[in-house]
Amino acid sequence: MINWAELRGEHLENYTGVYLNSPANGIPRLAAEAFVAAEVLKFRETPGQYRTDFISTAIPAIKQQVADLIHAKTSEVALIQNFSVGLNLFVQSLPAKTKILLIEHDYPSLTTPFQINDFAVVWTTFEEDHSLDLAKVELAIKEHEPAYFALSHCQYLTGYLADLESIGAICKQYNCKLIVDATQSFGAVSIHVKKCNISVLGASCYKWALAGFGNGFLYVNEDTLNTYPPKSAGYNSFIWEDSIAVYRPSIKSYEPGHQDHVAFHRLGFALQTIKEIGQDFIYLRITELMDYLMEQLEQAQIPIVGDFYDENRLGILVIKSKEGLFQHLLSKDIEVSERGGNIRIGLHYYNNEKDVDVFVREVSIFSKE
Repeated sequence: MINWAELRGEHLENYTGVYLNSPANGIPRLAAEAFVAAEVLKFRETPGQYRTDFISTAIPAIKQQVADLIHAKTSEVALIQNFSVGLNLFVQSLPAKTKILLIEHDYPSLTTPFQINDFAVVWTTFEEDHSLDLAKVELAIKEHEPAYFALSHCQYLTGYLADLESIGAICKQYNCKLIVDATQSFGAVSIHVKKCNISVLGASCYKWALAGFGNGFLYVNEDTLNTYPPKSAGYNSFIWEDSIAVYRPSIKSYEPGHQDHVAFHRLGFALQTIKEIGQDFIYLRITELMDYLMEQLEQAQIPIVGDFYDENRLGILVIKSKEGLFQHLLSKDIEVSERGGNIRIGLHYYNNEKDVDVFVREVSIFSKE
């Protein structure tokens, strides 16, 4: 049985407030920092051999961890600094005027690379309740015939969780490739790239994966790699034959430079933690806390932004902000985010019901003043 209170201590031992801001920054385990510190000492003892072992052994092992979690091949996974770097490299491989379907008000780091490059961008929208109408998505794909549909798995403004399997089936029916930004979901919910017909998936891992900054991954399936070979290169992209650098486009083209051993050892540690706890148990714990938060907000008559089903929520819940509310919460050592005129609450497995109680109490007190 998982001891959630013990795990909480491993993440928040030195934190004295109420932390509800994982959608902005997940808090790594203290043990992860100790592990990385030990690796830094090893590097200082034998730097040359350490880097050789890191490149030849550690990096392939971390790729395998990512591949196992998303049900992919390691030959389809690149380890990158963050999702934005990976996506900006990927779009360079696409032909000019490629038609891309995007959603209005999706995360700018996902939409802007298509907007500022030479692509034909078409749009669909969320509903008034902030959900995504799959019938309307299908109609947009059928009408516009985009080559790609790009969306965030979990919306940063509302916490809406897209049904990737259903969307992937629609895309497959109309020969439209699916691109997914999983930054707000990877580490908190299982993703199966093959079942969901995902062609490209990436994530920065400092949020729900709890791996700190400077690491992420990009998955590009074999068909897409072969159809649209990468157009980027650097030291790590080359194959060395008789001490001569030979370039052949592959998934490694998306990791052109040297990877930071500190950042990626932290990622490897975080992924091992996810494996040990169990992806499904993490999802269930977050769901339990979300249910409790929604119940408490309802009892306090505090309305929630976004009227969609529970299965379309993941770790993020939003309420309307009021002038001074965000500052009031900060004054009470409650860390949340203010986004688009709303207060965004994030719950991870290291949170508990007491965190929820404190938050709801302070919102209620402020509302009555």
